[in-house]
Amino acid sequence: MKTKLSLITALLGLSINVASGGNGSASIGYSSDYFREGALISEEAVQASASYGFKVAGLDSSLGVFTSQSIEGGTDTYIIDASLSKALNETFVVSLGLEHTEFVAGAATLDVVGVLSLNTVLSPSLSVARDTEDNLYAIEVGVSHDIDLEIATLTLGGSYGNTDVTTTSNIDYYSVGASLSKSLTENSSLTASVAYVDSDSIDNKSIVGLGLSVNF
Repeated sequence: MKTKLSLITALLGLSINVASGGNGSASIGYSSDYFREGALISEEAVQASASYGFKVAGLDSSLGVFTSQSIEGGTDTYIIDASLSKALNETFVVSLGLEHTEFVAGAATLDVVGVLSLNTVLSPSLSVARDTEDNLYAIEVGVSHDIDLEIATLTLGGSYGNTDVTTTSNIDYYSVGASLSKSLTENSSLTASVAYVDSDSIDNKSIVGLGLSVNF
């Protein structure tokens, strides 16, 4: 299975948006299900992540770790990633990185991941991940939009992806969702979210989440 973190994790408020220039962040939260690249990895789960962003030779660099610990049904997951990114101009940002994923059930993968992001309306993005061992691909496109409600920030988003299961078969999937984030202090925030997901491998499903994040 591919290892690109999908948009659904971000919608649940459980992933980290890495900031450059020596900034770090950490989060912990609950998810009613862990959905990843068209597959349901586990049911209820506690998830945690941490990341650190910094400059290297004029490039934005980031290191991150993520874990999803199943409470009921499914498998535990661990992810370590590293990436370099650069703004080509005011509109286009490209990044290239590695993601190592391990499932407690025994499988482990290493992916090369490339992402193209646009600083335009709806913040569209395209990501392509390639498994270095089996030469399998995962491709995902996504959009998102933030709405300032003064007391909180509402984020709306959606994604569509295609993941290779084997060299001769693949699955399509999509997700749409919304999250509401409220600042608790200058460096911490609480996020509640809901998302609707569907894929060729599972029936449609609604996922809810709650997460606490801290910047340092």
